[in-house]
Amino acid sequence: MVRDACAVERKRVLAAFAALVAALCLLAGCGGGKKTKAEPAKPSGFASADAKNIHEFIVRFPDVAASGDAGAMLRLFTEDARYVPLLGKDVRPLRGIGELERQLPASLAEQRRMGLAMQWREPMNIQVKGERASVRAVADLRWNENGQAKQAVMSCYFGLSRDDNYLWRIREFHGEPVGPSFKAPPQTQPAKAPAKKPVRKEKIVIQGEPSKPAAKQPAATPAPQPAPPPAQEKPPYDGPLVEDSPKPFF
Repeated sequence: MVRDACAVERKRVLAAFAALVAALCLLAGCGGGKKTKAEPAKPSGFASADAKNIHEFIVRFPDVAASGDAGAMLRLFTEDARYVPLLGKDVRPLRGIGELERQLPASLAEQRRMGLAMQWREPMNIQVKGERASVRAVADLRWNENGQAKQAVMSCYFGLSRDDNYLWRIREFHGEPVGPSFKAPPQTQPAKAPAKKPVRKEKIVIQGEPSKPAAKQPAATPAPQPAPPPAQEKPPYDGPLVEDSPKPFF
């Protein structure tokens, strides 16, 4: 009797174990084999790949400026660049790569001494037209002046052009102070083509305008008349002439 009870209990345990294994396989998807659907690609938020690359370029600009590396900073500009420093004793435009090479190191050193920190606000206004682009961006500036913490909001403009290696370079940079609530202008949408006006088929008559004379029609060419029959010559006759044509009655 004890053996029979043990055998029954063993069968019950094995059945429960088999049911547990089947349930685990079902949860793991052993029997279904269904493939999960791929998630749709999320939009980048930029109008084009050029706009995305320009955004990354502008985002790196404050770090390069704060590093004090004049060589790295010069590589961001074109040969004919115009750059206006944001801080310093002499804030004036630096024109051309020659003047930038002479003046930029001192300007960067002065900004670094003042502890200039620059942070962009999003979104930026990025416009791309072929090999040129423009960027309007708002920056929060913080620096120290005479032992006092200063801050300002600047509206910055970048004029960019693409070089022979398809890299964007700064051709123009300047900024102007604005209020704390200032925002960059929104992205402009391409203008829609004006709707074509329907063509009017009826003749337009302007009141009071003298009527135009009708165009002269070419004179009709008269139809050719048949040539008269040649006059019949009377045979010679020596006697008196007799008129044989009909006579009027009176």
